[in-house]
Amino acid sequence: MKRGVTWTLMSLLLLTSVSGLVYWDYSSYLDSPVATGEAREINVVIPRGTTFSQVVKILKDKGLIVSPSWFKLYLIINEMAPTLKAGAYYFNTGMTPREIADMLSQGPRTPYVVLTIKEGFNIWQVAAAFESAGLADEEDVLDLLVDPELAAEAGIPQGPMPDNVISPVEGFIFPETYFIAPGQSVRSILLRMIRQSLNELKQVKKNNIAQYSVMLERVGLTDYEIVTLASLVERETPLEHEKKLVASVFLNRLAAQMRLETDPTLTYSRERRGAKPTVEDKKNEANPYNTYARAGLPPGPICNPGRDALAAAVATPRTGFLYFVAKQDGSSGHHFTTNYPDHERAVQQYLKKKK
Repeated sequence: MKRGVTWTLMSLLLLTSVSGLVYWDYSSYLDSPVATGEAREINVVIPRGTTFSQVVKILKDKGLIVSPSWFKLYLIINEMAPTLKAGAYYFNTGMTPREIADMLSQGPRTPYVVLTIKEGFNIWQVAAAFESAGLADEEDVLDLLVDPELAAEAGIPQGPMPDNVISPVEGFIFPETYFIAPGQSVRSILLRMIRQSLNELKQVKKNNIAQYSVMLERVGLTDYEIVTLASLVERETPLEHEKKLVASVFLNRLAAQMRLETDPTLTYSRERRGAKPTVEDKKNEANPYNTYARAGLPPGPICNPGRDALAAAVATPRTGFLYFVAKQDGSSGHHFTTNYPDHERAVQQYLKKKK
């Protein structure tokens, strides 16, 4: 009996000692600086919509969190996980994990600029967004957006650049809300946007590898052509469920050597941007982006597509559709058809009735 009591006491003592050591390690971690020596400033941007786990990963990748498990535990115990705020932060390696967590819960202390690039923005709209945010003059931004050196520095996979491409980076300014910390140059901001776009394209291909392989066998589009196709899809429909159907129409027409005849390409120019396409625009053979007058894809993207449009261009389903027409009923939807007689009937139904 005494032996059993002794073992129980010893077990309790051991458990208490281990618990004490664990708690000491936990507390010591929370109250110790990130690094010893001279403190370094580290800029961290937490995008809107970032999850609790993603925030911890961002901090770990920046070298601010060496024990993600302890850091997560602290946030959970103190009910701070739901309070973490997006924004641009300036941490330094002399801070403790507890101080970093408190700052994330309170929000950024340093002012930052919010810059939103919407899906379907073209280079002129991007430049205008920079100016509206007070980051730079619109014309100065445009000078960079037409600079081939910026595209080369960012690593845009274009291959031989056609002479008639308006902007070598059009299509690769990823639509997102960005938090811009003070002092960042326009060039560095654009490079960040372009590299995010390249990462998004890489991820979309990885997530849809089977469909991507089929698309390559069928039409063999390069990455630059995929983004070009995605830009057409982005401009044709805002509806997520329609994007892949629109992409299928374009791929079917390419495979059948039919012209794409997509209206948004008719007014892709500094002079005509935002204008309603006209009969004269359709006949303008001097416009290299005119898919009514010229076969194949335009020489480059006509806007900056988002994730759904990129996925539509990479993982395009097989359909028999060759035509579509806007329904003009306020839904932003389209009617898809497989042959010209049915398409003409749809045009009569949805467009000519409205005149």
